[in-house]
Amino acid sequence: MRIAEDYVQLRLAFHHYPDQQSFHIAMEEVAQALFCTARNAKIIITKMVDAQWIQFRSGRGRGHTSELTFLLPVTTVLLDEAKQRVIQGEVQSAFEWLQEHETLAVVRPQFLEWLIRYFGYTTQQIGQDRIIETLRLPIYRPIVSLEPANALYAFDTHLIGQVFSRLVHYDPVQRTFTKDIAHHWESNSDATCWTFYLLKGISFHNGQELTAQDVYTSLIQLQSPTVVHHWLGQDIAHIQVITRYQIQIQLHRPNTQFLFYMSHSAASIFPLSEGDSNHEFSLPIGSGPYQVVSRHAGKCTLEVFPSYFGYRGQIDRIEIIIVPENEAEACLGTSPGVLTVVTGEFSIPENLKMPLTQTITGISTLTFNLRKEGILQDKTFRNVLVHAIDRQHMVQELGETRLCPAQGLQIHTNSLPTASTEHVSESEESISLSTSLLEQLQHTTYAGETLHLYTFNRHAQDAYWLQQQYQNYGIKIDVHIVEWSETIQLATMEQADLILFEAMVSENPLHLLEYIQSDRNFIRHSLPLDIVAQLDELTYPMLASTDQHALSHWSTAVNRLLSDTCTSAFLVVRTASTIHHHSLRGVDVNHKGWVNFDTLWFHQT
Repeated sequence: MRIAEDYVQLRLAFHHYPDQQSFHIAMEEVAQALFCTARNAKIIITKMVDAQWIQFRSGRGRGHTSELTFLLPVTTVLLDEAKQRVIQGEVQSAFEWLQEHETLAVVRPQFLEWLIRYFGYTTQQIGQDRIIETLRLPIYRPIVSLEPANALYAFDTHLIGQVFSRLVHYDPVQRTFTKDIAHHWESNSDATCWTFYLLKGISFHNGQELTAQDVYTSLIQLQSPTVVHHWLGQDIAHIQVITRYQIQIQLHRPNTQFLFYMSHSAASIFPLSEGDSNHEFSLPIGSGPYQVVSRHAGKCTLEVFPSYFGYRGQIDRIEIIIVPENEAEACLGTSPGVLTVVTGEFSIPENLKMPLTQTITGISTLTFNLRKEGILQDKTFRNVLVHAIDRQHMVQELGETRLCPAQGLQIHTNSLPTASTEHVSESEESISLSTSLLEQLQHTTYAGETLHLYTFNRHAQDAYWLQQQYQNYGIKIDVHIVEWSETIQLATMEQADLILFEAMVSENPLHLLEYIQSDRNFIRHSLPLDIVAQLDELTYPMLASTDQHALSHWSTAVNRLLSDTCTSAFLVVRTASTIHHHSLRGVDVNHKGWVNFDTLWFHQT
């Protein structure tokens, strides 16, 4: 509130007067302290009097001073203002407010004590017998986009999955497709024509019924080269609305895996009227179990959708509150219903007495921009970049969410190597490898030029670690830490020599498709056109095949090609840890490391 800022400003100017002690002051002095006119100073003083923060007795007549008494301790004002900012979804602003005025009073400990209690489960009584259950979740990353066709980051696509529905749903455990808005589907013999039959009576969040025309509008958007997930729609030749509840999709080429494309978050269905709603903080309208009721940079609020056609969520309201990464550890509490997903923002205490689920989420990957002229065109140099990284030491030194060295762009949980936490001495083998790499480097065209590595804050620690590793070989790296949204901009992808990110792959090879087919993804976008063509030559026959082993053979061939051409360095397997209070039940962690809201419920004890 502005009144809090003005009160603190006055208190700073007249700090030598204690609370509850009146003193004489001229209105000109008040105006000077508040950096405003005398007229505005009178308005501000009136507001403070009305709020009972001060007493003010105006001087009568020319030359007579007024009398001012501070009633409210400045610590109370600082703390209450910080709390109010959090409630409004401005957590970063709250921390900045306290830091700005810590010379006046230190209330951070009291604030943190309140904040960790603020997160978690709370209820509100409505009438005599109804309770609204709310879950407040601290999230340590921004929401970049809730547009299905343009969302890339894991948490964004996770939220889209809570707000929108798709034609079909993919069950990663059973590796099967189940109905979502389509209750039945079929294809012709060569998988070039797919027909979907929609459930009747499905409502969007705005009350409009979902029909085949909405499906048409949503999927036709994926044919546009301007959207991030154009790869999902580039092989769609024609979409025909057969009836109000039946739609047919013709493809340019066979695709036996087309159901996977239609289960992707980017293939979410939105109302016809929402096709052009792409403002940064516009409220997306879907037909999922939760609807977005408010959203700004620091907070996104979801409420259960009572007319959802599926399983109704038990938590009525989900408040997603963005917390600065550097304050993440301070916000970890044990309040009832607390739920936190940690992806490396802080070290989890060893004595934590809450359930913890660790989920493998992907592979830390360093891409080499081979569409850019320069030293990266030298394959021998790229080979040095790939093998100069001691992945075992990376796991041991950085630890936490880094599980073990990666073995390509694939994950096989039944054969993951165990990373020892003990110190590994420098062996003769590693010394020999270093010597060999130095010799290889001498036979490259590298002349000391600086490579520019781009990433966002979550991967900063890894980026600087890589910088030091390469420095040991005389390779210069400049690290650029940019905003999440900036990383995926085409200008950044074209300017960067190296991009560090996490590829969200899993045991299912289908999740590899996006990185191989999407030109707006860091991997494919960095590849030269000849390697892109080779990948396509591997991919299209697999998509046309009905052989149950075709997918795994394709995954092996793709990884072999990427390895042989040294196009990227696959570093370590990454994990996310989900921490929750024992009273919060139905905590179903998906392969992205996030929790589905519609299965959550609170167990009263």
